[in-house]
Amino acid sequence: MSSSTSSNKSTLSELASRVEAGPERSGDELPIIGQADELTRRSQNRLAELVSIARSRGVSWQAIGTELDISRQAAFKRFGSGAGETTTEESTDLLARTVEVFTQLDADDYEAVRAHMTYACGRALTRRRLMSVWHQIRDDSGRLEECVDVTARTPDGSTTLSRFANRHLSTGAIVQTTLRHETGEWIGRVAYNGSGKITGIVIAPPDARNLPF
Repeated sequence: MSSSTSSNKSTLSELASRVEAGPERSGDELPIIGQADELTRRSQNRLAELVSIARSRGVSWQAIGTELDISRQAAFKRFGSGAGETTTEESTDLLARTVEVFTQLDADDYEAVRAHMTYACGRALTRRRLMSVWHQIRDDSGRLEECVDVTARTPDGSTTLSRFANRHLSTGAIVQTTLRHETGEWIGRVAYNGSGKITGIVIAPPDARNLPF
């Protein structure tokens, strides 16, 4: 009986134990390599099955991507594109996300905003720095009432998107909205990379010029 045939009858935990233990004596290296390959293949198949189960129970691609430390789009591409699911679920609505970002800031929920940032952006826009700016705006203009005039464009400014567009841009996007507070208005801008992650946030007066993006 070949090692491959034998490993096919083993459970994943049994295969993992053999691979972790490694070859016990000279001549056992090749069978262990074969078992390691079998473990990888079967683990990947099991992972795909678990993702399918999660999706059938209503778990979002965003949640699955977060658990796997990849983007929502990458999770869909890896597990969903060949399973008959449409790309609507995979698309990132950056306009809606931008409204959500400023709503979360007004609720003092920095961690929810931080979860959408790239690592570099999170290092730059710390809780203290970002929330300090937001609290100054709130002291000056009151609580956020609504986000209006939400629009998006590509980073080079060459493409203007529909106000109600729901799409993911491979090159990223810059979304702008008017932040309407109780006693004043501000410009809010959020820059995204191609994975829908935040790379920058700007809050400025309506007449501000020469913004960083």
